[in-house]
Amino acid sequence: MDLPPKTIETTTSLASSSSSQEEHRTKPVYTFGVLTDIQYAPIPDGHSYGGNPRYYRHAKEAAEHAANHFEEEQAQCVLNLGDIVDGKCADVERWGGIVNSDGNVEDATEDEKKECSVGHDAIDDVLEALSAYKVGKILHTYGNHELYNLSREDLAEKLSIPFKLEPTNDLVGYYDHQLHEPQQPSSLKLRFIILDSYDVCLLGRCPESSPKRHAAHELLTIHNPNYPEEENSPEGLKGLSRRFVGFGGGVDTPQLEWLEESLKTARDNDEKVIICSHQPIHPDSTWPTCLIWNYDEILTMIRSYSDTIIASFSGHAHKGGYNRDELSGVHFRTFEAVLESSDPVRTFAMVDVWDDRLEVRGYGDCMSDVYDLDHLDIGVASNL
Repeated sequence: MDLPPKTIETTTSLASSSSSQEEHRTKPVYTFGVLTDIQYAPIPDGHSYGGNPRYYRHAKEAAEHAANHFEEEQAQCVLNLGDIVDGKCADVERWGGIVNSDGNVEDATEDEKKECSVGHDAIDDVLEALSAYKVGKILHTYGNHELYNLSREDLAEKLSIPFKLEPTNDLVGYYDHQLHEPQQPSSLKLRFIILDSYDVCLLGRCPESSPKRHAAHELLTIHNPNYPEEENSPEGLKGLSRRFVGFGGGVDTPQLEWLEESLKTARDNDEKVIICSHQPIHPDSTWPTCLIWNYDEILTMIRSYSDTIIASFSGHAHKGGYNRDELSGVHFRTFEAVLESSDPVRTFAMVDVWDDRLEVRGYGDCMSDVYDLDHLDIGVASNL
């Protein structure tokens, strides 16, 4: 049984009154599910470095519950905003879990430990839990915690992320997806654009041969005096400079060019866009340590397409966050983590898209909200 949706009052995103045509509708134009930062691991409960409780095993049960809810509501797709497993899977014994080759937390022989890949098994377990949802596609992003456990080749196979092999010989996982069938007659056409915020990063990139890793090394060398000894520490950094930590990442030029071309095409086709990324984009929607390194370049582009972009959705910052950008009217929402909700709380969201508003129905510790779309010219192609 679901806990009732949680709500939060806002002053910047309250929807305007529905028209008489809207009032008699029984369904929104589109409905989809959202969850993020499941971070399952076969270990006892623990805490973050900041002391926040984390419920590693319950997270998988919560994900299965969410998947059943998505299926029951016939969600047209599901957004998984990254960190499907926890980095502690990479050293599971240190955190109190001992696994055998079947992935069970129990005594194991040394040979079984060698045969077992905990991160691989943990992702398979979560994907099995999510398989209760069958109506549409699950659109996966990936985050730092996947990269603590698996290669990008493995993530491409397990999460069906269509990675591109760039001329640098680095894999980058960005793509888009359109919802083709509105649930009610509407001129609103919806497309998701999924960004890879770990394009330029240290994680999972070859130290010897990857230009993207070299670029990440240079950025951290310039901006973080704690690097490389304490690469994940923002100690001594001030303000937005705290984003330059080793568990972060940025978006490289080829992906930025693809993003702009995708937004131009969406505008030309009179489509409306929701941008998805693991790391947040707007500095007022999250803590500085969670921001994409070159968030400013992406934000500038978003502001240039404010007639096309409804919202930007992200995870990574476990307590969530929200800001409506004053210059563009675009909504920036960081969703709350599955991981930090204790049993019996299951944290996820349903999102309803109407012609004039977007409604987030939060469950568990996920906040509900309503965001109006008055910055868009719905149904009229704009070529500003």
